[in-house]
Amino acid sequence: LYTKLSSGINAEYGSNLEHFVMNEAERQLSKEEAAIDNQKMENFYNSALSSIRQMNSEVAKCADKREKLYTEYGAESFASWRKEHSSQVLTPQQQVLVEDSEESTRSSLNRTSSAESR
Repeated sequence: LYTKLSSGINAEYGSNLEHFVMNEAERQLSKEEAAIDNQKMENFYNSALSSIRQMNSEVAKCADKREKLYTEYGAESFASWRKEHSSQVLTPQQQVLVEDSEESTRSSLNRTSSAESR
């Protein structure tokens, strides 16, 4: 998606967080009593959008690395290591949350991999 705000801020955004930032920028700029000038506002939002994109890129890199490790060592090894570590540092309730989250993540990765291979 591409948008240009009334202030001249250009943004290409695809994540919910980027969408939120752009909506907030538009809301702030539409206020008559805007306390800061458009240039400062544009600089701030461009910086925020850049940080969001960098964060999304790093998350994607981590997911790729994790997937490669899963492929190399196998899901069973990771599950064993995760459970061992969790038992040492987490409460039983937290352990359940971690396992549920892991199952959800693995399901999402499997669906993404299946869709990309088609």
